Amino acid sequence: MNVPYIKEIDEPFAYGYLSAMEKGKYLAMAEGLYQECLVMPIVYDNDVGLFQCARRSYGLGYAARSGVIHQPHVLERKKNAFPDYAEFFQAITEKLELLFPRYQVSLHMDTADLEACSTGACWGGTWGGHSIPDYGGLLELGTAGLRSKIGRYRNVHPYSADFYDALEIVLDAFEMIAEKVREEAYKMAEASADMAEREHFLALSRSMEVCPKNAPYDFLSAAQFFWLFFSYDGYDSPGRLDQIFLPYWKKTPYKESFAILEGMWIGFHKHRAWNVCISGSDEFGNDTTNEISFAMLELVKKHRFQTPNLTMRCHDNTDPALIRSAAEALAMGCGLPTLYNDRVVCKMFEEKLGIPPKDAHNYAMNGCNQIDIQGKSHMGLEDGEVNLYKCLEFVLHRGMCMIDHKKYGLDCGDPIEFETFDAFLAAYKKEIEYITDLCCRCANTKQYISAEVAPSLWRSVMHQGCIEKGKDFKEGGPMYNHGQILMEGLADAVDSLAAIRYHIYEQKNFTMAELITALENDFAENEVMRQMLSEQPARFGNNDDATDALAWEVADHFFNYLLTIPTYRGGWYTGGCSPFMRAAEYGSNVGAGANGRHKADPLIADSIGATPGRDEEGPTALLNSVLKLPHHLAGSGFILQIKFDKAGFAMEEGINNFIALWKTYFENGGQQLSVSVVSQEELLDAKVHPENHRDLIVRVGGYSDYFVNISSDLQDNVIARTGYGR
Repeated sequence: MNVPYIKEIDEPFAYGYLSAMEKGKYLAMAEGLYQECLVMPIVYDNDVGLFQCARRSYGLGYAARSGVIHQPHVLERKKNAFPDYAEFFQAITEKLELLFPRYQVSLHMDTADLEACSTGACWGGTWGGHSIPDYGGLLELGTAGLRSKIGRYRNVHPYSADFYDALEIVLDAFEMIAEKVREEAYKMAEASADMAEREHFLALSRSMEVCPKNAPYDFLSAAQFFWLFFSYDGYDSPGRLDQIFLPYWKKTPYKESFAILEGMWIGFHKHRAWNVCISGSDEFGNDTTNEISFAMLELVKKHRFQTPNLTMRCHDNTDPALIRSAAEALAMGCGLPTLYNDRVVCKMFEEKLGIPPKDAHNYAMNGCNQIDIQGKSHMGLEDGEVNLYKCLEFVLHRGMCMIDHKKYGLDCGDPIEFETFDAFLAAYKKEIEYITDLCCRCANTKQYISAEVAPSLWRSVMHQGCIEKGKDFKEGGPMYNHGQILMEGLADAVDSLAAIRYHIYEQKNFTMAELITALENDFAENEVMRQMLSEQPARFGNNDDATDALAWEVADHFFNYLLTIPTYRGGWYTGGCSPFMRAAEYGSNVGAGANGRHKADPLIADSIGATPGRDEEGPTALLNSVLKLPHHLAGSGFILQIKFDKAGFAMEEGINNFIALWKTYFENGGQQLSVSVVSQEELLDAKVHPENHRDLIVRVGGYSDYFVNISSDLQDNVIARTGYGR
């Protein structure tokens, strides 16, 4: 296709891609990215102290870096911005629609499946996900080392010649960007009258004479090398920075290194980078804590940013001083760091997925809290979610949704005819399997479409296995290609199951038919029944063995069933729980519940803990309940939100008590802990007077956010959580 390049409309990616499309998807993508890099601005960020790729307000090229091409809304905006070229943009739109009609998941999904997803029962594969590139390998090898690696494997996989040619082109593009930095830094040095500033720019210019072709030689050169690629790739998740940067950190005086690191921390916050990981153990159980680990916590305390997520990996030999520093950071109320347990995460990867210990112990979080093996996997992107509470609604109403009164779920039979609770529970498990299959079908469809039409060349360069196999990042190239489907509404489903067992099958306080009628009418004229369901038996989160055993059975079934379902990209699905900001939305899409909850009430469990406010026996009881769940089967973040009172954390005794609680939880098999340290009075006042609490931070799902920025329903969720530690 003969496509003119029109500088004024600034769409080099479309020009390059469409010009090379007859060469195939790899080379077309590579040419589009190369043309983008030809005109990409390089800017110096004074806050960061480094050069970065400029982010444009619109353009196909930015999305294409992670392998997304067909974006009609982008082209529509450009048509409006450049009306004189509307005809040109219309032609591009039509051409891309011809090339990528299959990119829309909806065209490949059964209508009934799509409608079921729209009810809040599940979703799957609707986005491209996060990634943790092999930044350590990039710094160590440089582009010259990567080219050498490509050359070695060309002979092994001659049928992948187009793929390898495309990788060479994107490396050309990255080297071109680095040359722009070298030239611009030198110009700014020449123009500066300030001696210190001049020396800084000259140092950055010299760093790009060596990098990116070769390894950096000190911390500044490593930081500029990293930041250049990180900004081009879209400011995603850096991963284990304290391990990646350590060799170069040691070559620079501490004060200078800390200042460089602080600039990057500010940059992570400005650009909403997702997740930085510190500390952890190696495969022999040795602690990997170092100076950078402590420095990152000092930056958390100094700046009190709500982003990016800072995750701290913990294990039996974690440096006690780091534990103390983390507790002090949490006491400041910014919700950082989140805490992960190596003992549980690594065991799951090794025993259930067969990942060797050396790689299992190199895990890090991306996004909010999805777990990846840094630079070696395509499995931490959150492929979908299943609402276990909605699944129970389908069982009670024979597949019917109580919001729009249409059938979306599996009809497991008339619940009135289930003579035992075990029969009812078996039907519920079938419903979970049905919705989980639906979720995974959607996810695998998206994986297939993405692999077919939208290769991710930058991530193929930056993930071990892709060059070695001659396969793109989305086609199963990385070493590990498992998936992650998250559960939502666990506590609400379990409380409902416990109430059904107690009131209908054990105490016979009312019949299943009476319950179903009451649910259909949202407890109209059945307030006594609603109160009985709400009050008995003990809710999950109160260390009640009978209720907690149900929670284990539901979660265990969900996790083990997922492990039987393959991903399209070549792995197995695993589970977790991370509601992000969607907990209230899930609640709004469920009818009245057998736990006494009214129809569409947004207040449902926002983690693996109790429904907010229903853990009434203290933090030890809550943790005891949660510890009965199968944490060892969770391949993604298994999030426990817990709220502590600020006054308690302000005292030495409060911090000591929290550390003891944290250690006990992890020693007994807890996978993850997310902590909010707040004042309940301040939360209540912030709901009424948000202008007075702009800096109030809370944990939501798997991330921190300013309380005044989240929705009213989510604010109510946070307020309703039981607070501990006063």
